[in-house]
Amino acid sequence: MFPPPSDTFPDLIRSKFSSAVDAGSLTFTPSTEIDVPAGDLTFRVRVAPNLAQKPVPTREEDAAPKPKFNPFLNPEPDLFLCDLGDRYSLILNKFSIVPYHFLCITKEFEPQRAPLSEEDLSATWECLQANVESGSRLLAFYNCGELSGASQEHKHIQFIPVPPDLRLLPDVALSYGIPVSKDAIGQFPTSHPGVEFAHFVLPVPKNPSTDDLVMRFSSLLARTLTTLREHGQRTISFNFAMTKDWMFVAPRGQESYGGVSVNATGMVGLLLAKSEEQLDFIKNTGPLGVTARVGLPRITEDEQQHDY
Repeated sequence: MFPPPSDTFPDLIRSKFSSAVDAGSLTFTPSTEIDVPAGDLTFRVRVAPNLAQKPVPTREEDAAPKPKFNPFLNPEPDLFLCDLGDRYSLILNKFSIVPYHFLCITKEFEPQRAPLSEEDLSATWECLQANVESGSRLLAFYNCGELSGASQEHKHIQFIPVPPDLRLLPDVALSYGIPVSKDAIGQFPTSHPGVEFAHFVLPVPKNPSTDDLVMRFSSLLARTLTTLREHGQRTISFNFAMTKDWMFVAPRGQESYGGVSVNATGMVGLLLAKSEEQLDFIKNTGPLGVTARVGLPRITEDEQQHDY
């Protein structure tokens, strides 16, 4: 395991967030939140119309596109928080709609399409120990692959504080206790019976070892790969999310539906609308209707056929 961020990390991230906003290095976009019921689930939709106001490239820019800029190879000093071991750095998210949104990035380039490694999972767990905002819990998420909602090609795991009383999809799924199937390590991943898209959840024990984390992720990833294969997906795209209580993985079939882009936060119950029109679409279609279209349908489980 990595050493966790120091006890002063919450004070550090709060002070750096404020100073980065004041300096103009970090753009914080105001938003409102609306709860949309979906069966026994509640999706929290964050509405941020200003995110839709992006500059349109000129014809000259289109004709001669510049090489993609990688902001993670040399993070801006105003956004840099601290190192985590020799392999990772923690930085603030430059474009935030949630206060204290931070990222764990690899210091050297690693592709975002790669699954999480043993070290990635260990680093994620240590970051989850940080009490960034009083009265909240941290949600870690990783968007893997081109259809996952990932915004950068450099490997990065993201963290946002969420209210402790907000029951996300994995929280509710675990309350059913309905196993998907037993796997090689004796675990029983769970899915919410009322959710159409394939997803897999496992509880995380208190004080897990790195092996505990790796075995759980491997179990969830195996089912995800099987689902992707059974649906004939040519690329591997999935969403990963984790708290100190559970681990969640969902395979992806497309990046957006009806103009609404969805990443890992949306799949667990935190959708983003960039306009009132998108909010109306989410309400009319239903949050589970949107997530079902960007995810993949469930398949019949056969524990002997998983792609370990």
